Amino acid sequence: MLARDVIATAPSQVELVARDSAALDVTDPAAVHAAIDEIAPHVVINCAAYTNVDGAESDRERAFAVNGHAPGYVARAVAHRSDTVLIHYGTDYVFDGTASRPYREEDPCAPAGVYGASKLAGEQRIAEHKVRALILRTQWLYGVHGRSFPRTMWERATAGLATKVVNDQTGRLTYTVDLARATWCLIALERQGRGVSAPRGRILHIANTGQGTWYEVARHVFERLGKPELVTPCTTADYPRPAKRPAWSVLDTSRFDAFVDRPLPGWKGALDRFLDQVGTAGS
Repeated sequence: MLARDVIATAPSQVELVARDSAALDVTDPAAVHAAIDEIAPHVVINCAAYTNVDGAESDRERAFAVNGHAPGYVARAVAHRSDTVLIHYGTDYVFDGTASRPYREEDPCAPAGVYGASKLAGEQRIAEHKVRALILRTQWLYGVHGRSFPRTMWERATAGLATKVVNDQTGRLTYTVDLARATWCLIALERQGRGVSAPRGRILHIANTGQGTWYEVARHVFERLGKPELVTPCTTADYPRPAKRPAWSVLDTSRFDAFVDRPLPGWKGALDRFLDQVGTAGS
């Protein structure tokens, strides 16, 4: 989902070499090293991730292979290249979701499930190598490519299906197009010598502006389709899942906002752009 938009938003002057999972197994350290040696990149953008939060609870080995160990393989392959920067994506799930204010980059991590633990392990593996890296923690990702919560809500609203959505989990929705563009902005600054990457990695939180609950996100989608009466709120306890969901996972993006001097667009406007795109594609 994210990788497709990173590719689509690449600046015209960039020579981009994209490898999907069929072409490169990131859990194979020899293959990773060979690919990076062959391409000799200035920047490596690691979009590979195991993102099935519930599935990770029963597939811990695979989750850690992709999220925990593979970033270390990439970092090790990049470490001997002094002019190469590694961009890696993290998650709000590294926090336990019990805070009363937005999470800052330096706040202690305490993942409540396997997915968050595997992603935190990936950050730690990167830090073990002397590689210039930038870890972009983000949250509540959605995009046109692949499955996402907003797409599911759009499909249910389009089909006229009554829907209950939890109203006690709060975060910041993030559109992959906006995250991809922010990534390229940060890369441009790196190439100009004005970046914020650091040996062993530096962390930035990135998300669309504004916060809300999953119910508020769903409500916005159903209202856009003229069917607000079909969506109603419920609690997390009403729909137990294998993996614990954080009640509060709002990321503080002030460091990123100050660095680029412009925050990402508001989540409602971003969601409207997404709905326009999927609506056009589905019509």
